[in-house]
Parts: sequence; structure tokens; C-alpha cells
Amino acid sequence: MTTPTDQVHPAPDASDAPDTASTADAPDAPGAEAASSSGVDRPVHRLRDLGGRGRWAAAGIALLLVLVPLIAAMANHGRWEPQGDDALIELRARDVGTARNPLVGQPSTSGSYGERAKNVAHPGPLGFVVLAPTTRVLGPVTGTLLAAAAVSAVSMLAVAWLLFRQLGPRGGAAGAALVALAAFSAGAAGLTDPLSSNFGRMPLLAAAVGVWALFCGDLRVAPLTVAFWSFAAQQHLSVLPAAAVLAAAGVLAAAWWVWRAPSGTRRRALAWVGGAVVVGVVLWGPVIYQQLTGDPGNLTALADYSGDAQREDLGRRSALSQVANVLGPRPFLGRSSPKGWDLVAHRSTAGVLLTFVLVGAVLVAGSWWRRKEPKFLAAVAMIGVLGVAAVVTGMNIPDSPEQGRLNFYHWAFALSFFELLVFGWLIARLAPVVTPKLTHGRPATAVAAAGIVVLAVAVTPLVVDRPSDRLGQPLAAPVVKELIDEVRASGAVDDVDGPVLVLVNGDDRYIQVGDTLGTRLAIEGAPIVFPSYSEGFVHPDRIADPCSVRHALVVSLIRNEVVDPPGTELASVDGAPTLDREALARLVEQAGSEPVELGPDLDAALAELPADQGPLVGSTILFRLHDRAEEVLLVRSNLDLLIDHPTKAPKLDRDDLIALRDSLPDGQATVVATEVKAHLLDRAELEEFRPDLTAGC
Repeated sequence: MTTPTDQVHPAPDASDAPDTASTADAPDAPGAEAASSSGVDRPVHRLRDLGGRGRWAAAGIALLLVLVPLIAAMANHGRWEPQGDDALIELRARDVGTARNPLVGQPSTSGSYGERAKNVAHPGPLGFVVLAPTTRVLGPVTGTLLAAAAVSAVSMLAVAWLLFRQLGPRGGAAGAALVALAAFSAGAAGLTDPLSSNFGRMPLLAAAVGVWALFCGDLRVAPLTVAFWSFAAQQHLSVLPAAAVLAAAGVLAAAWWVWRAPSGTRRRALAWVGGAVVVGVVLWGPVIYQQLTGDPGNLTALADYSGDAQREDLGRRSALSQVANVLGPRPFLGRSSPKGWDLVAHRSTAGVLLTFVLVGAVLVAGSWWRRKEPKFLAAVAMIGVLGVAAVVTGMNIPDSPEQGRLNFYHWAFALSFFELLVFGWLIARLAPVVTPKLTHGRPATAVAAAGIVVLAVAVTPLVVDRPSDRLGQPLAAPVVKELIDEVRASGAVDDVDGPVLVLVNGDDRYIQVGDTLGTRLAIEGAPIVFPSYSEGFVHPDRIADPCSVRHALVVSLIRNEVVDPPGTELASVDGAPTLDREALARLVEQAGSEPVELGPDLDAALAELPADQGPLVGSTILFRLHDRAEEVLLVRSNLDLLIDHPTKAPKLDRDDLIALRDSLPDGQATVVATEVKAHLLDRAELEEFRPDLTAGC
């Protein structure tokens, strides 16, 4: 991003640089004169100006940062198979560059909230574009995991590089350590999941650090910042509010430095800003084209959805609690396996105000003390920008069970990043003042410490089994592979003349086993078509015309009272091979013996669950345990709760509860089916099975 014409003060070697704690700018800064430079000519640190040992140190940190998401991908390889939305995303990724080229993202769940009955799509297709090459060359598992890991790796490298560019070796080391903590909190799953709600997390953090660099006057990073921002903003509706605030801040910063640039450098400044505009137009080109040709355009639909007054959101009070939960008393970055429920946990008004007052007081006092350090002041300003972004995003999250998903709170990573950066900055400046004999030491010490932090985060998935390190999936990967293999081996679908409609028999709301099987067969060339409710998730020419379809492939999720459909059975797979079915049968019988009464112990335990989780879990147990016991007993978290806090009635055998929990498939939160079957139906059998589909033909 730099050229020989840059006004550059070479950065010190990471191994033998002198202490720079007394400079007027940030740690290892080019010098006090940076404050008087403007626009594109503000001095920066460059990797090529490091000495030999400094370059080796930078390369080592970069390698460790790449290892973090790479090991995350390795940890999930072999125990993950694209299912549901992930499978459909792979299908759309393979459409990139073909006649079915996607112009927008996958459909959202917006139709579930407010007055809109139809889902709007997530903003853009960049996620599909990134996944396309590797999924085609390396396959659905390796290709998808590596592409997602690459996005995380590039984002993490950019964060460390941007900090180095502004602050030198110590700043780069701080950036590497902090972004590693962000990766630790995201977990291996958060670094490798291609799901649209997850994919934009690390790029949004990189975009936020890029905006900070723009605040510092480094206009040369504008195109890179726009690229990260565009990728993050296109992934999911929940990213848009925070992305909009960041975009406004970045535009204002760029405009300020262009306005301040001397006449001799303004043209170069405008050139970098113009380059950023070109990057944005290219990356948003498909979205713009769809908006101009769609009826309505997706951006118009998004605007209508955002203005829906009937939509029930968490609101401003919850948003303030969310921000307080991120800022303190325990910083968000570095927490292990955090959940969205942790962020929406209610904080008292006094607690929220106390957090804001204490953090604000530190920031105000620090800003006054370091008022001659413009880059420090820019970092403080970023906390304010991200605080606004957090409130705008948090208040617009739907008031639904989805509020418990960490994927709705990407802003938390960026806000906590800058909070820890500023606090660490102040501590580094304060230490020599409090203890005059203490110096910052050589930059090599900071680099070594950062390397240890990054390495520890990288190996975590190999030595600790955390929920956040496992990619979530409704069916165990071996079950899905066996189902696909049996259907494929039957050869029945290959012998069918004409399209085959994929349908599901059983509760498939959060499982999407039909999408999983249908996607795999469609990618392999089978004439698979999908039902009308898959509109938007697949290209329109893959949507079935129920009046012309002559065959259907029905996948049955056996649990409770699901009856086999008519037709020829192609596959029958045990959905939970390790399940203790005898313990389950005894518990089901016990659950149906008398009406459910939670009791004071269970009521108290439910009340301690964060946010609205307690009422949701309590109502599930209360209304389903008696008549639909398997829906309660095949959920790991419910079993944990009932083992420690048994219901007053009925009395459930504790040993059976423990045996059942320990027999659940490894790493799975719930058993969605005890058996999975696939049947091929002809037209007559389809009409018998689903007369509602063919009634109008």
C-alpha cells in the first residue's frame, strides 16, 4: 500500500530498537512531526524498513496468525459436513460465474418478524464468490473450511499490519495479541463457519481498524478498508447497522484529511479515495445491478423491512445493557465460548451507568493526559463510534430466541478490541511514570509476548474441547455421509426421467436435511428441484413446478410419531448410533406418568439463566415433557438442567438422565432424529403423501 514517494520514517528493528516511550505520538511512532503532517503524506512504518531480525519476527507473527484459523479448520475437518444453510451456500457458491450467478446473499429470516411475510435477502454475494474456487477444486468440506479460514486469516493479518503501520513493532505486536484474543472468543467454529451470519465477524473487525487508520490520516488504506467493510456488510442484515456507522465515520475521516491536504498532495489523496470508491463499486456491482433490475430491488426491500413499525426488537434499553456487558467489568475479548445470551443479560440501570461512568472517566482522563498523541485520541474516538454502532445494532435485534446467537453481535469484538487497545496503551504510558526505573524494554519483548499469546490461541482447539470450537450441525457428519452414500448407491435417482422434488417428512425447521441431501445430489448432477419455500435459497430454475414433477425424494426424520411415506425405501440410517435408547424409553414413560410441575428448585435455576432464556426453556419443559418428552430429553442443555435441578413432578430417574446425556452423539447439542430414511415416490405416491402440493394441478 506504500510507494517510494511516501514520507516515511523507518521503523526500528524489532530486536535492537531504542526505547521510544517519550515520543509525542504512539509507541514506536515516527515522531512528533506526524501530528503536523496531513492526508496521504503522514509518516508510517513499513515492513521493508525493518532490519533482518525484525523481518523474521514479523514473518513469525504472521505465520502464527495464519495458523490460528488453519488449525481451527483442521480441528473441524472430518467431524463436519455442510448441512442446511451451509449446504445451500455451497450450492450458490458453485453457481458463481455460471448462468445462475447470484446477485444477492441468502434469504434472511426477516419474514418471521413484523408485517412482511416474505424474507428479504442478505445484502450481497461476496461470500459465495470467496467460497467458489476452493469448493470446486477441493470439495465441500476441505474447500469450504479453507476458504472460511482464509477470510479469517487475511482479516487477522490486516489488523496486525494496520497497527504496525501506525504504531511500529510494539503496536503490531499489540494488534496481533488482541486479534488473537478475538479469535479465542470466536472459537474455531467462529473462524471457519461459512454461514452468512458468521462470515463477516473478522472482516468487520479489520474494517474497524482500517477506519481508525483513516482517522490517523492514512488514506492509502482506504481501498483495503472498503474491501473488508464491503465483505462484512454484504453477509448479513445484523451487520448493516454497525457497518453503516463505520462507513459514515470513515467517509468523514477521509473527507477531513482530503480537505486538510496541501494543494501539492491533495491530488494523491483524492487518488486513494477514488481507488476506494472504485473498489466499492466493483464489489457492490452485482447488488447495484440487482437493485436496478429487480422488482423490487433487494435494497428497496431492505429499506422497507428496516422501517417496519410492527417489528418487535430488543430496543434501546437492551442495547445499553449489551454495551455495558461488553465494556465491563469483565472485557468481552478473551472470554471463552461467549454466547449472545451473555450480552443481552439484563443489567440494572445503576450497573449500566456505573460502567459507562468508569470507562468514560478513564477515557476522558487518558485523552487529556495524552492529548498530544493524535493516534491515541483516534483510538478513543473509535470507542465512541463503535459504541454508537453497538447501540444502533443492539436495539434492532429481533426480540426472539435468535437474540441468543453470538453471530448477531459482531460489533462486540471490535468495541472490546479498541477498549483493550486504549487501556493497554494507557498502562504502557503510565508504567514508567509510576515506576521511573521501568522502561518499555525492547520491541522484541513485546513481539515475543504477542507470539506466545497467538500460539496459545492457535493450539487451543487441539488441547481443549470447547463448544465454540465445534461447528454446529443438526446431524453428525457420519450420519449425513452414510445417508448420501446409501441414496447414491441405490442408483434409483439416476434412473428417474425428469426432475426429482426433495421433500421432508417430520420436523425439519432447523435441520434442513432435505436441503442437505438435495444439494449434494444436485451438485453431483442429479435433476433435483426444491419446494417453493426454498425460493431465494437456490436459483429460480431449481424451484419445482409441483404439477409437472413426476417423482419425489422424501427424507424422513424419525422421532416421536413420524410414519414412513409410501414409495421405495432407498436408505435407512441410525441418526444417533450411541444413544441409550433403553434409558430414553424409561424416561419417556416416567415423564408421561403425571402432569408436569417444575418446583421451586428448577424455577430458581431457570430464573438465573440470562435474558429470556429461562422462560423459553421453562415453557418448553412445562408444555412438552408430558406428551412430547423426546423433544425435551434429547437436548443436552435440558438434561444438564434436569440432572442438577429435577422437576417436582414427574420424578425422573437421575441415573437414566445421566446415562442418556452421556450417550448423546459426541459434540452435538441435541438429537434431531433417532433414524433417518429416504424414500423415492412416483406421481401417484406423491399425490397420496402430499395432496396439498398437487391439489391445484
